[in-house]
Amino acid sequence: MGLLFYLLVLLLLIILIPLLILGVTQVFKQLGFTPFAAFAIIVLSLAGSAINIPVFKIANNQPIVRVEYYTLYGVTYPVPSIVTTQQKTVIAVNVGGALIPASISAYLWYREYTHTPQILLCILLVTLVCYKLAKPVEGVGIVMPAFIPPIVAAVSALVVSLGSSPLLFSLAYISGSLGTLVGADLLNLRRISRLRAQIVSIGGAGTFDGIFISGILAVVIAFLL
Repeated sequence: MGLLFYLLVLLLLIILIPLLILGVTQVFKQLGFTPFAAFAIIVLSLAGSAINIPVFKIANNQPIVRVEYYTLYGVTYPVPSIVTTQQKTVIAVNVGGALIPASISAYLWYREYTHTPQILLCILLVTLVCYKLAKPVEGVGIVMPAFIPPIVAAVSALVVSLGSSPLLFSLAYISGSLGTLVGADLLNLRRISRLRAQIVSIGGAGTFDGIFISGILAVVIAFLL
């Protein structure tokens, strides 16, 4: 039964992975990229998801319980006390989950620079929503509902672009990526000390977080709308 289960999972992955790659490729084609460029973006993003570039460190004080033992008349007594130790958290940037989506957004922004006010408005809306929803979770990182930011990005892009397809998809991707980056990650750097983690990676520590996913889903939702 166990072997059959793993074979079924393997078969499912063999079927789904090409479909996912094809779907993401279609998303980038909607943004004006050639099939080769879209495939290259996917490959670089997957490879870059394992690369975290350290940027700076945040020092924070953490209380810990220390137990000392004292022996009196042959009896040992534990005496707990609370002491404060300084811990440093490394802030890193993930290549595949942050740098590549931000670079794509910058390129699309440059291409649509005449629509900068609309772009800023959409980014602002997504940023506010992400900042409101993002919560620091100890041992995990900054978390928030996965589908709300791309939905907000897609709807705001649809309204601001007045249905103009090329601008619509660019607005959706830019605001979905940069709005999540700013609202969920950058504006929450001051709350990083609560996570008690040795390293916090913007864009995900080896996996894609909301920055990469939000941009992709925003374009898909905008296309469906």
